[in-house]
This record gives sequence, structure tokens and C-alpha cells, in this order.
Amino acid sequence: MLKPFKNPRTGIYYYRKTIPKSLRDVIGKTEILVSLKTTNIREAMPQFYEEALRADRLITTAREGDCIDTTLDFSNLSNYDFGDRPPEWEIEEEVRETLQDLFDAYSNNSAKSPSSLDAFKHAIKLFCELHGEMNATDITRPMVREYKDALLLVPSSRSGLGDYTLPELVRHSINNKVNIFISPSTVNKNIKGISAVISWAERNGYFDDCPNWSNPASGVRADVNNTKTKRQPFDDNDLSKIFCNRYKQLSGSKYWIPLISLYSGARLEEIGQLLISDIKQKADIWYFDINDSNKKKLKNKSSVRVVPIHQAIIDLGFIDYTSSLDDPRVFALLREDKYGKLTQNWSKWFGRYLPKLGINDDTKVFHSFRHSMKDALRNAGVDEAISDAITGHSSSSVGRSYGQGYSLTILNKAIQSIDYEALNIKVYG
Repeated sequence: MLKPFKNPRTGIYYYRKTIPKSLRDVIGKTEILVSLKTTNIREAMPQFYEEALRADRLITTAREGDCIDTTLDFSNLSNYDFGDRPPEWEIEEEVRETLQDLFDAYSNNSAKSPSSLDAFKHAIKLFCELHGEMNATDITRPMVREYKDALLLVPSSRSGLGDYTLPELVRHSINNKVNIFISPSTVNKNIKGISAVISWAERNGYFDDCPNWSNPASGVRADVNNTKTKRQPFDDNDLSKIFCNRYKQLSGSKYWIPLISLYSGARLEEIGQLLISDIKQKADIWYFDINDSNKKKLKNKSSVRVVPIHQAIIDLGFIDYTSSLDDPRVFALLREDKYGKLTQNWSKWFGRYLPKLGINDDTKVFHSFRHSMKDALRNAGVDEAISDAITGHSSSSVGRSYGQGYSLTILNKAIQSIDYEALNIKVYG
């Protein structure tokens, strides 16, 4: 856990933070070192986070070029005499690349997606909020561990906390006895982002003059509970709540997308990207042609497939609906986000819609339709290989990669076998 330094000679705890070199002339100090005036760690922690917040405000004010707020009491930020300090406390005066400098170089030479780069940038921002800007070679493994422990105290719900820095989020969690935090997997993604940038810099010779240096983020990770509950399918009660009389008041994408996913198992973005030309008919079978043409983005190669349209969707008027559209896209009102994803805002709407129906289980989200559909196929006795072909799941079987796959007739028989007993489809007609 993020914790103060303990003077090995006196046992007194201290808050310590190195001032970024670019701000030392402004602040007039090379480091902030504050006695917490206690040898009891429990007594030290509240004051430790208070000093961390005050130091953060000081550095932010100096970085923005404003006058230092003299109303803040920094009278105790003097350099205390510890006698022989540990070597890692020595201030490195040589100006080298900071973590932010390395990221700027990395992003200019990386094939990573914009969303991944933004995630890495955010991870570095949080790290600098905690430890300040410093030479990348000054980053130590204990610093990364402190970063990990601080992230583990970030609340899962940050409504109203949008402008909080990492130390402020930690303090909020402690003071308000928050007990639901971001997942260890999310914590590890942040650490992985920092590690990736440093590893790239190492491979590109940024640390060649530091022969004993190694990536301090390598191998640091939060323990992930592999038994945690995964996304669950919607049960009959959930489906009754979703597809109630209130549902037929919806229109456009809000009406059709859940129904399509329920009866096809298609992913949200796959449905959102559908073009009118992707709604096809062969003989008497209507089907979705899920493809990656026209710049559409799919999860993987096995996502390219054909999925017959369930008769329930046809009876509700979906073919007539698409025939009446003027735009090439089925759901033309969906707008791309900055990463080119069409359904991000729709997903947020659906996430807010479920609790209004009394579905508050965090393991039940839009993707639960996909799980429900897989269960419906199993209950209908459909072979797992056919189910995988319909839902676009990749298979570990080499044999399945040969041939042209299942015929449209076989796939249609499987799709039409789906029957949701709890879903009274007539209420929508």
C-alpha cells in the first residue's frame, strides 16, 4: 500500500516527494519532506494523504505558472536532516527523458490504436500525479508498487470525481470508506501501459548508458481473482423485464439492436455497423452478412460469417423496416466516437436503461444477450460447432478450418430452433 517513509534511526514517519527539476526554481526546493510527527503508522496515514494533496496542489499551481498560494501552509516543507539517507533519495541533477517524453516518442513511432495510446497516456498521467515528473531512469520498482497500490484504492464509481488526481481519489476512498474499486485487471492495464513505453525506450537505446538499469514496471502486477464472476446471460425474468410493454415504445436502434442480438448472438458493434446491403436473401432464407467490407471493424477473422434472421425478427417487420430506409446504414443515427466505434454511446444508454427495469446485476450487460442466445442454442440441442459458426467464435479444432463451413440451410435450422418461453413476442406487433 502507498505509505510514508520511516526514518530508520528515529522511527518517525515522513511524507517525501521530489520536486520536478523544471519547477525547483519556482518552488525554491528540490524536494518536499514533511515530518508526520508520529511513529504509529495508523496515526501517520491521514496526515500522509493530506500532505500528498497539499504537495500536489503546490506542484500543479507552480506548473500552471500561477503564484504560489500563500494561504497554504507549507512552512514545514523544509529539508530535514536524516543523517545518512538511502542512495535512492539523492537528487539526480542530470536532465534526461521523463516518462512523458518517452511516451511522446513512443506514440510517434507506434502502430498502436488511438484508444490504446490514450489508455497509455492516461496511465502515465496518473503515475505523474502520484510521483511527479522525473527522469525515467529515476523510476524505481517501489514507486511502481506504490502506483499499483494507489490504483487499487481508486473507486469504481467516480461520479462527481472527474477532476480528482490519483492521490485525491485515494484519499476520497479512505475518508468515505469506499469498498468497491476498479478491478485488478484494470490496474494491470495501467501498469502494462507504462511498462510497454519503457520497454520500447529500452529497445530503442534510450538507456544504453545505464548498464545496470532495468524496466521497473516489468513483472509488477495486481493479483487477479481468476474465479471472479463473469458476464451472465439474461434469465427468463430478465427478458420479461426487458421486452415488456415499455419496450415497444422504443424505436430505431434502441428497439431493433437488442432483439437482433437476442436472436442472432451478434456483437453490439457488428449490429451497429450493418448496412442495408448486408441484409440478404437466398432462396427463402433471409440472413445477415457480417463482413469487414466498407471499413467495418470486426473482432477477428472468425467474426466474418452469415447469420440467418430468426422468423420472430421478420414477423416484427424488420425486413420492411430496412426496405423503408434511405441511408445505406441500417442504424444511420449512430455516430462514431473518436476511435471510430459506432455503438459506444448506445452502449452507455443501454447500461443506464437496465437499472430502470430493475436489472442491477453488474454481470448482466448487453453482451448477456450473446450468452442467452448461446444457452438457447444448447437447450435446442444445436451442436456446439454450429453454435460457434453462428456466433463467430473461433475454434481450437484444426479440422473446422477446412471446407466452406455449414450451409445456410443448416444454420437457419439452428437459428429457427431458438425459443424464449418468457418472451411474449406478440406484445410488440
